[in-house]
Amino acid sequence: MRRLACALSAVLVSTGTAMSLPVAPAATESTADPYVIEVENMSLTNFATDTVNHTWNGTSVDHVTYARGASGQTSTARTTFDGIAGTYDIITRYNGKTASGVTYKISVNSTPVDSWATSQRYGRDYTDPVNIDTRTSSKVALKAGDTLELTATSAGEVPRVDRITIQAHIGPPTSSLTLDSPNATLNDGFTWGKNRALAMTFHPGNPMMGHEPEWWRLKNSTHTTVVPGYWGSYTNREAFYNRDISHQSDGAHALGLDAETYNMMRTFAGDADDPGQNGWPLWAHSSYGAMYYIDGTGFRELPSPFNLMTKAYKQYQWTGNADWINDPTLSAYYDSTMGSFLDSHEVRWNDASPSGEQPVSRKQPGEYTATFFEFPNENLVSAADSLGYQYQSMLAYAEILKAKGDNTAGAKWANRAQRVRDHFEANWWDATNNRYLRGKDAAGTGYSSWGHEASFLMMLTGLGDHGPRTSGYLDFIAANDDDLNVEATSYLPEMYYQYNRSSEGWSWLKKLMTGKNAYPEVSFLAVSSVIDGMMGVQPDAPHDKVATVSRLTSETPWVEIDHLKVGDSDLKLKHTGTTGSTLTNNSGSTVTWEAQFYGTPATITVNGTARTPQTTSLYGKTVSYVTVPVTAGTSVTATTGAAGGDTTPPTAPTALASSNVTSSSVDLTWTASTDDVGVTGYRIYDGTTLVGTSTGTRFTATGLSASTPYTFTVKAIDAADNVSGAGNSVSVTTAAGGNGETADLSDLSWSEARSDFGTVRKDRSVDGNPLKLNGTTYTKGIGTHANGTITYTLDGAYTRFQSDIGVDDEVNANATVTFEVWGDGTRLYQSPTPMTPATATRTLDIDITGVNSLTLKVTDAGDGINSDHADWAGARLVR
Repeated sequence: MRRLACALSAVLVSTGTAMSLPVAPAATESTADPYVIEVENMSLTNFATDTVNHTWNGTSVDHVTYARGASGQTSTARTTFDGIAGTYDIITRYNGKTASGVTYKISVNSTPVDSWATSQRYGRDYTDPVNIDTRTSSKVALKAGDTLELTATSAGEVPRVDRITIQAHIGPPTSSLTLDSPNATLNDGFTWGKNRALAMTFHPGNPMMGHEPEWWRLKNSTHTTVVPGYWGSYTNREAFYNRDISHQSDGAHALGLDAETYNMMRTFAGDADDPGQNGWPLWAHSSYGAMYYIDGTGFRELPSPFNLMTKAYKQYQWTGNADWINDPTLSAYYDSTMGSFLDSHEVRWNDASPSGEQPVSRKQPGEYTATFFEFPNENLVSAADSLGYQYQSMLAYAEILKAKGDNTAGAKWANRAQRVRDHFEANWWDATNNRYLRGKDAAGTGYSSWGHEASFLMMLTGLGDHGPRTSGYLDFIAANDDDLNVEATSYLPEMYYQYNRSSEGWSWLKKLMTGKNAYPEVSFLAVSSVIDGMMGVQPDAPHDKVATVSRLTSETPWVEIDHLKVGDSDLKLKHTGTTGSTLTNNSGSTVTWEAQFYGTPATITVNGTARTPQTTSLYGKTVSYVTVPVTAGTSVTATTGAAGGDTTPPTAPTALASSNVTSSSVDLTWTASTDDVGVTGYRIYDGTTLVGTSTGTRFTATGLSASTPYTFTVKAIDAADNVSGAGNSVSVTTAAGGNGETADLSDLSWSEARSDFGTVRKDRSVDGNPLKLNGTTYTKGIGTHANGTITYTLDGAYTRFQSDIGVDDEVNANATVTFEVWGDGTRLYQSPTPMTPATATRTLDIDITGVNSLTLKVTDAGDGINSDHADWAGARLVR
């Protein structure tokens, strides 16, 4: 055994910033330098030695002497530990490329403490450095005289082990932040998110580290040690991306990871003036702070520089630390982003005559996308989400300038920001479809169809009228948000909560918390969506202020978070329903609390004294509030409404109507109810039987019996679980189920539906628009995309399949598709020639007598899937 002064394969976190922020905790037991054991020097059984010079592109990256075991046999290596007693992480460095080709075991005094099998690696063979991997066995107790044994059992692959590093166990950082509520799903999801996020920091002995296939490319001569940071990328990439960590930063602050966030954001800011960057931060850095080799250059999404700046300012609001606005690197980045970067992206200001300015940043040649949606169908040069983040960064810049004492320049930029929002309202509204545009191409053509992040992030950034247009547009998002990937989904809770659509916010937050996806953003957002969203915390640490508003639903009667830092104040906040809040200042400076409540109550009671509230608008919703100082060691309770909380039910829904009555279903619509606090949903009844719920003003009752009378009513519900009376009733009798009856295909349940882009949709195109072929709009049908397959189990109950087919009008170029109809594995129809946007609509009427399994296929006609939006319009079956 050799004891070395450097860690070799293990690295310790560097805290090399000028900022006075928390650093990783020191080891509490052994403080000795790491012990590095070359395995070939241990007592070996069935091991030989093997020296390899690992090269990459002709350059040596590592010269290793391995202890080489025998294929198909068990090999062992033993040594006696002679170090200081303590708790250690044992890091084993080995070589292997075959999944489960070798099983390793670490034992102390013959007691196993860890075992693992090799994973799939993709190097050529053992000479390829890609096949070098590590295993961290955490929190192992060792004392002098203990026997350490490594066992390698081969299932065919030759074991090769380089060295074992024994270093003091530090573990991930800890956080005092806690949550309590009567909702087990919320409690469990928050705890999971907290622990998972903390485990993603770059801390010594992190078991997630050391598996990067091209590990030697994570560092260079100027980046030799791991930097303060946390995962902001796929977990198999030891890196952080500017989009990811910007989104994770609110949750990171709540967990005490300020130093990590500061280092990463400052690193990105420092990229902007590097040669060739032209104001762009790099897309990604490694855990060592070097350019991450996969996505480091050329990957430029236009919202990202603005998003980084917006979130950096938000950290100033959370912490009050002036380094966030005065640090020279960050300050220069803010100036260049609002200066030369906007200039180079075609923004032109005219403060004297704003009608003559061009305020929208535009993607330049060679840049990747104008939007955070990475696979747009159109070549957008400007996008609504990018404009939204530009707007937010301008607001941030205005406040930064004011904080530096330049009120005149701050007012100028605040005015410009408002003009950006006004421009969006005047020029980015599609009056035909009654929704906002998500982007424009170089010709100025606007697109309002569904486009993932481009379609909803502008709402998160606060664009829109915050009135009827915004409300309707949020309904459009809600109708389309089920086809997003997990990264995009992680934005949804905060967006819905922001507009007090608490049921939808909680619904999506609950999905994130129960799904527990490994993607890093999910865990951080499981924390921040509770604090920013559900609890409505709005920090203003530079002014020792905080505002809060409850967005709880009936599923969670109360929630308490404790040890949330705003500036130097350690706070505890409890919401009871939507009508009571208590703020406790555990320690720190006196904080001015703005206790907000949705609606317009006549009074807000503060510690038993009734006060007349003020009102303001929060994303278009009226909130009433009082301000009160909360000194260290004290609590203040603010309540509104009756003593028992909100007891006023919503008004009853009106104008209930039915349509599209079939033998098994009926569509219901009604006029929205109103409430003094806010309607959260509706319950739909048949007589006295609850048949379903809805957060909007429509519902399709399914699973009905043929030729049967039903009487439907609807009741509204608010966040306090107050239920309205029933509105008008509507009576329907379902259609008969006999021969000759038609059944709309979109009213039936498919057994399988898939496509190579987007989500197969009922009664909508793949982009979420009304189905439209050559100018004709269809209320029923299926929207899909090549290559797509939809299968129905019919059990021989129908005789004919009828449908119009074609390329949906939402695309006007590039699409080329072929339609096929299959019955029980036999092709019954194939369009004679590929169909394009210019092809006339074709009408199908196909005999399917006796068919048990009906399959509808759309293929790309052999030229790729670009823009292949296809409709089975008016598709129906005849009994």
